[in-house]
Amino acid sequence: MLQRIDTAAVKHAHPISEVVARYGIELRSAGRALVGRCPFHLDGGRPNFHVYPTSSSWYCFRCATGGDVISFVERIARLGFREAVLELDRGLTLTSSSRRAPPVPLRSRRRVTLPDAAERSCLAAAVEVYHNCLLAYPEALAYVERRGIDRATVEECRLGYVAGNELVSYLRWRHLPVQAARRAGLLARDGREFLAGRVVVPEFRAGQPIWLVGRTIEYDGDAPKYLGLPGPKPLLGWEFAASQRDVWIVEGVFDYLTLHSWGIPALALVGTRARAETLNALGRFTRIYLALDNDPAGREATAHLIDHLGPRAIPVALPEVKDVAELAVHRNGRETLLAALDVAPLAA
Repeated sequence: MLQRIDTAAVKHAHPISEVVARYGIELRSAGRALVGRCPFHLDGGRPNFHVYPTSSSWYCFRCATGGDVISFVERIARLGFREAVLELDRGLTLTSSSRRAPPVPLRSRRRVTLPDAAERSCLAAAVEVYHNCLLAYPEALAYVERRGIDRATVEECRLGYVAGNELVSYLRWRHLPVQAARRAGLLARDGREFLAGRVVVPEFRAGQPIWLVGRTIEYDGDAPKYLGLPGPKPLLGWEFAASQRDVWIVEGVFDYLTLHSWGIPALALVGTRARAETLNALGRFTRIYLALDNDPAGREATAHLIDHLGPRAIPVALPEVKDVAELAVHRNGRETLLAALDVAPLAA
């Protein structure tokens, strides 16, 4: 009888970033991921290959394929599942079937700051407790509904509310370390919840939350209206939009939620700045509709995106509103927005 293989233990024992680097793939830090050139296709030098150490996974946005550390060795060394596990346990001695270059180290030996297992568990627990909290706090749920976001979107996007007194006791009940929640940015040093008083929207990768951004429901002009957890801001909505051919780009959290509720694939910059990694990620889409805010900053950001994305980028003039979120409360908001495409310049 074949012995059962504990895949979780294999992944834990063999960090995917180290395994990938040993096969001659140079990686660099990009937010919570590591990126490099994909070994499975000729990519012209673009860093399409993404490694996610926190989930021990990889994905190429050009190949549209991915997996875990075991599947990586299976594919690159042309091995079966059990042979790949043995290859890992032997210390990755390259097989004759592998055509990769000799192992090389990472470009930098500096430690990449990525959430560890305890931090990831705390983040997932926070999303759970905050989501339940939103459904239990009428004033927070009423705010979301006033913004035109329906219950289905609340559930699907796992929206939450941070009352400010729920997380620590929940973490202790789950036997999760409070110190890890501090490292993840969920708790301040004095124990206060970082996003207290805010409706929060999580961003997911491979079904697991990687980041949270919150919007205060009682804006008084003193505290920032939006606040995200520490670390680089990811594109909000990636898991919902990445499989589509066309996508809409918006600035804000509620712009994204509005389009999502209308069944329109969308990504939010959560601001106006598009980093190089963002521009590279958008290269997978055939058409990119730009519906940024109708103000000077939004128009400047739109021009920047058009310069970098070329004719695939199609600016959409918002009809007499500042942003997409304002259309959420219009009776025919979706139709009004889509009608703007009739006057938008189409890509060649």
